[in-house]
Amino acid sequence: MHGVPNKVVFDRLPSNFRLQLVERTKKVGARYVVGALYGDMEASIYEFDKRTEYIKFNSSMYIFLQKYRQIVIHLTNYHLAKFLEKHNDKNKLEDVLLKVENISKRESLHAFYNILWKYETKECFYCGKVLSDKRIATHVDHFIPWSYIQSDNMWNLVLSCQSCNTKKSNKLAKSLYLEKIFVRNENLKLTAVHNDFNYYSERKLEALYEYAGMNGYVENWSP
Repeated sequence: MHGVPNKVVFDRLPSNFRLQLVERTKKVGARYVVGALYGDMEASIYEFDKRTEYIKFNSSMYIFLQKYRQIVIHLTNYHLAKFLEKHNDKNKLEDVLLKVENISKRESLHAFYNILWKYETKECFYCGKVLSDKRIATHVDHFIPWSYIQSDNMWNLVLSCQSCNTKKSNKLAKSLYLEKIFVRNENLKLTAVHNDFNYYSERKLEALYEYAGMNGYVENWSP
């Protein structure tokens, strides 16, 4: 849409240009999204402070979105598809859909692999197999499936052998591994400095694990 080439990726734009885009978006958002939406929804979704540029979901809305995440995503994607079909020529529609798809693609986990390999025991988180230092044989796995969280957080990433990572795929590991990752994260916090842990808590991870189960990730996988 708007003539933006398919290969344009926001994170790869010059930093000064990215800053300009963010500032322009913030001005529009402050007027039409933050203020107007807040009033239209009678403050039921979020709270905010323009002066400190602070915005946060209300706890009840946050819980609702986590419980019904998959339904919300499917419904949003459906209406997005209908909107794109309505406002784009058929010849351009495929390019637009590719842009939408690229936004949700998983990023490389190589940087996380380097940190985990440096500070973790060289064993598969799930089966305990001794891991190889060959990158192709040792994988980084999202403990709670990426398709549910769709972000890469150090506290949700573990080293896994190729076999376990492949078999686990999009499944949720048994709850006994939840206690194991609690211990792992406490140890990792002490040795590996990473911004992700500024927002981490066992309570948050446990809640996300439960919400993932509510959204259909209930296979309780184990090796």
